[in-house]
Amino acid sequence: MTTEDSLSRPYSNQIRKVFLEQQVSLVIVDDDPTGTQTAHDVPVLGHWTREAFIYEFTQQTPLFFVLANTRSLPKASATERAREIGQNLVYASQKTGRRFLLISRSDSTLRGYFPSEVEALSQGAGLGNLPTLLVPAFFEGGRITENNVHYIVESGHKVPVSETVFAKDKSFGYTHSDLTKWVEEKSGGKIKQEAVKSLTLADIAAGEAAIFEKLQGLAGNEVMVINNTSYRELEKICLALHQLVKSGKGFNFRTAASFVSAFSGMGALAWTPSAGIPGRGGLVIVGSYVKKSTAQLEQLVKKPGIQAIPVSVEAVIGSEGANRDLLQQVVETVEKCLDSGVNAVVYTSRTLVSGDSPEASLAIGEKVTGFLVQMVDMLGIQPGFLIAKGGITSNDIAVKGLGMKRAVVLGQVIPGVPVWQLGDETKFPGIPYVVYPGNVGDEESLARVYDLFTSTHR
Repeated sequence: MTTEDSLSRPYSNQIRKVFLEQQVSLVIVDDDPTGTQTAHDVPVLGHWTREAFIYEFTQQTPLFFVLANTRSLPKASATERAREIGQNLVYASQKTGRRFLLISRSDSTLRGYFPSEVEALSQGAGLGNLPTLLVPAFFEGGRITENNVHYIVESGHKVPVSETVFAKDKSFGYTHSDLTKWVEEKSGGKIKQEAVKSLTLADIAAGEAAIFEKLQGLAGNEVMVINNTSYRELEKICLALHQLVKSGKGFNFRTAASFVSAFSGMGALAWTPSAGIPGRGGLVIVGSYVKKSTAQLEQLVKKPGIQAIPVSVEAVIGSEGANRDLLQQVVETVEKCLDSGVNAVVYTSRTLVSGDSPEASLAIGEKVTGFLVQMVDMLGIQPGFLIAKGGITSNDIAVKGLGMKRAVVLGQVIPGVPVWQLGDETKFPGIPYVVYPGNVGDEESLARVYDLFTSTHR
C-alpha cells in the first residue's frame, strides 16, 4: 500500500522550524475525527466554543484539531457549523491577539461537503476571496494524485477512486476520479473543469521557485489540484507555501491527513499499548459498514477470547420500545463480558439500510450511531481498552458517549490509526481511545490492533 520512499520526510525539520517561527496556531477543522492519523502530542477539541479557542490561543498552542463532525450532518447544518467555527476563531483571535491558519481536513477518498464547507469556514473566519488548494493525499493509506487523477494504491495497483466502494457512498457519492472533473461535479457545475488549475508533478520536479510561481499566480476563488505521490513532493510544496503565507498571501486548504503533517513539519509517532486493568475485558465498537470494515470485522471475530455482539440496524430504527429493550440487552451483555475478562465486539448489522435521499440516509446513520452512544453512556464498567471503528462512530462515542471536550493525540497504534488520551472530564478518564477509520488497513489490520492490546492484558 505504501513504500518507504513515499513516506520519506527529507524536509520535515526545516518546515517545522519555519512553521514555529511564524507564531501562529494551525487549526485543523476535521469533518470526522480521523484527521489525527499523522499527528501526535497535539490537542483534539470536542467542541468549538469561543472559550475553547481562547484557551488554546492563550496557551499559544501551535496546532490543534477541532472535531466538527460535519460529515454526519445534512448540508445546510454542516455549512452553518463550519461558519460558526470560523466566527468563533476570529473572536478568539481578536481577544488574544493570536493569529491562526485554517485547514479544512476531510476524507482521502473524497467523501464530504465540497466546496460549501470550505467556503463557509473561510467566510466565517473573514478570510475573503482566497484560492483553494485541493490536497487529498494520504500516503500512509496509499492515496495519491497523479495527472489530476486521485488513486487508492492497494497491493501495488493504482485504482482510480471513482472505481472504489467509497464513490458509491449513499450521501457523498461521485463519478469522477479526475479531480478537475470532480470539482465541477461537487460544485454542481458552478466551478467548471477547465477553470480548475493544476500543480503537476513536473512543476514540483522543476523546484521550489517553479512551485512558488504557480501558487503565487492563483487568483481569489480559483481552485488548484495539487498532484503528489510522496511526502518529498508534498514537503517541497509546503516550503513554497510557507514563503507565500509569510509574505501575506492566503489560501483555503481542503486536504486529507498527510498535508497536515507535511505543512506543520510533524510526523506520525508509533504508540504501543501498556498493561490495562487486570482481568478486565476490552470493548471494540464497529459502526462503519464499508466493505473494508466488514472484511476486518470478519477476521477480528475469529480471535479467541471474544464475544461478538451484533446489533440489528432494522431493530434500532424500528419502534422505540424494541430499541430500548435491545439497548438494555446489549449493555448487560457488554458489562458481563468486561467484568469476566472477555473482550466484547459490538457491531452493527452489515447489510446497508439507506434512505431514499442523502438526507434520509444520514438520518438513519445518526439513529444507529445514537444507539451506540447510548450504550457507551449507560456502561457502568470501564473497559480495559476501547477501540471505535468508523469516523462518525468514533467521533460521537468520544464526544457524546464519553463526554470528551479535550483529548491529546498520543500517536498511532498502526500507521493511519490514531490513539487519543481522554481527559479528566470524560466518563473513563485517561483511557487510551483508538479512533480506527473505516477506510484504513488490510483485512488483518483491526485484528492486529486488537492483538496489540490483548497481549498487554494477559
